Amino acid sequence: KLKCMAMDIEEYVKKCNLDDEELEKFYEKWGNRDHSLDHKMAARTLTSQIRREIMKYIGYKVRTTEEIKEKFGLEDDQVEFHLNMLEQPSYAMDCDGNWKLTPRGIAFLENAKIDD
Repeated sequence: KLKCMAMDIEEYVKKCNLDDEELEKFYEKWGNRDHSLDHKMAARTLTSQIRREIMKYIGYKVRTTEEIKEKFGLEDDQVEFHLNMLEQPSYAMDCDGNWKLTPRGIAFLENAKIDD
């Protein structure tokens, strides 16, 4: 069961590590999406415990693909799959091999609670 309080994305912009160019890409992608499909993709993405754990691990920091792979004991194809799943709905962003949470990803970490 997913619970999430209402969030103002601008509150989280200050907390993420995206530079101005990366933030512009985030806003472009975020604004040009079909929101009904977005909700389906987000639900599919966030029902995975490993992906939620990866988001927590990235947190307010910048993590390399290799750091994530080692932390969770994943193979190359597995880490690529999970990071791609986080990137599609704009929860995380690949910034030249360094992974950062977007304002949306930070908002999820701070506001959502998953009851198992």
